[in-house]
Amino acid sequence: MIRYIALITLSFILIAMADPAETEVAEPHVAPSLEGAIEAIEAGRFRLADEILQSLLQENRRNQEYYYLAAQAAYGSGQYERASDLIERYLGFHGVGAAAEEAIKLKASIEDAVKAFGASEKTAFDYAQGQHTIFAYAAFRDAYPASTNVEQADFLSYRRAKEVNAEISYLRYLHYWPQGRFSVDAERSADLAAFREARQQNTVESYQNYRASYPRGTYVLQASEREQTLAFTRASTDGSVIALQGFLTRYPMGTYRGEAQKALNVARTREPLRALSGPTVNIPAGFFVYRPQISPGKLAAPKTFEITAPFTAMTYEVTFEMWDACVRSGTCTADGPNDEGWGRLNRPVINVTRTDIDTYTAWLNAAWRAAGGTGKWRLPSEVEWAYMARGRNSQITAQKAAFEKAFQSCLDCDDRIGADATFPVGRAAPNSFRLYDMLGNVAEWVDDCWSPEFGAAPVQQNCQSGVIRGATNLTVPVLLAMQLRQEMAFEARHKLVGFRLIRVD
Repeated sequence: MIRYIALITLSFILIAMADPAETEVAEPHVAPSLEGAIEAIEAGRFRLADEILQSLLQENRRNQEYYYLAAQAAYGSGQYERASDLIERYLGFHGVGAAAEEAIKLKASIEDAVKAFGASEKTAFDYAQGQHTIFAYAAFRDAYPASTNVEQADFLSYRRAKEVNAEISYLRYLHYWPQGRFSVDAERSADLAAFREARQQNTVESYQNYRASYPRGTYVLQASEREQTLAFTRASTDGSVIALQGFLTRYPMGTYRGEAQKALNVARTREPLRALSGPTVNIPAGFFVYRPQISPGKLAAPKTFEITAPFTAMTYEVTFEMWDACVRSGTCTADGPNDEGWGRLNRPVINVTRTDIDTYTAWLNAAWRAAGGTGKWRLPSEVEWAYMARGRNSQITAQKAAFEKAFQSCLDCDDRIGADATFPVGRAAPNSFRLYDMLGNVAEWVDDCWSPEFGAAPVQQNCQSGVIRGATNLTVPVLLAMQLRQEMAFEARHKLVGFRLIRVD
């Protein structure tokens, strides 16, 4: 109920502020629901919202809020007389004195439109020009079909579509002006805009969507080539049998079929190893500059750290699924690492001590060698962890945008961001090394003994506390995530601390 009220309130505010002339955006199919209608209105999808709300009103004419939202949608889509009827019905429930201020403003706006359209052809056309939306120009044409200004309304509608210059604006013109003088140009422009938007997204899915929408489009061949290239890159980066088989199934005669088949053969031989480590990333040698903050607003002198040899890192943090394989072998214990009720499988293992990690790492190395693997798995040093977290751009200030962008692309963790919980690994975007969750999800153990100074771990091997690096979902502000260092006792457990391993030859 709280979420319902919040959505309604938010819609009042955003709708009142929205300029219909600036909200020409995509109108995908949305199932008839109150939230779907609110989202459509907030995004300026007035015609879609109008269809949803008409359906909702047929099912339940006693819901008072439906009438307010329906009035907004009808007004935004140029259905002024129906909008007037709907807002009067809404105010009839509440009374003008008790209605929200936004409803009063909406009534006034609707009255202006009805008055303009009812006064004369000239005032109606002037009003449509003032709104400057395809909706308004179409409303003028419907009200005065014999007017000499209809041709001008057609022209202005197409000009509005070109000003927005997005696929939806051209499609909207074609919908409202199916016999318009510019329909051929609009079809070509919609095709070009759709391909341009696909290139801007530059994903397999965006090109697939373009080809599905424009099977005979001008850019189908280019879209197909780009789609295959990205799909092969995705499959080969993943490196799993499933991913590569999926690629070959979808593109059996594609440009990359030979390379994909070779990669699949390699993947089959490495499948037992991948089952142990999950996907991995090769980290190149390199260096980075570190300037620790010694007091608020004051940084120490910069110091350069070098990674002299490449190594392999787990793409994701060690998950409960990986941990449970060790438990099934009888080596690791299931008693300590508690999932806090958040779920196991592909969520990062948490509540692990350094002793737990040492036990798991010893088991992994033994299983790795038995499966034919080479090299040795271990925790990264603090310097190695910081190098991985920075990715190919070592500037700390560049991480804020990357961190925020990662969570903007989070697929199913909306309710987890900023929450006292974890979400499945790999749901946010990776950094430039293709490593996931280096910042966010859980903080991570590193191999060093604790030292107040970065990169200066004590030499002794019998220290009692170590270093925790990285941000949890609760870390604020994000700019501190790269600098955040915490001491943690080796035998301590924490619900938002996990780990990942690296492999060195």
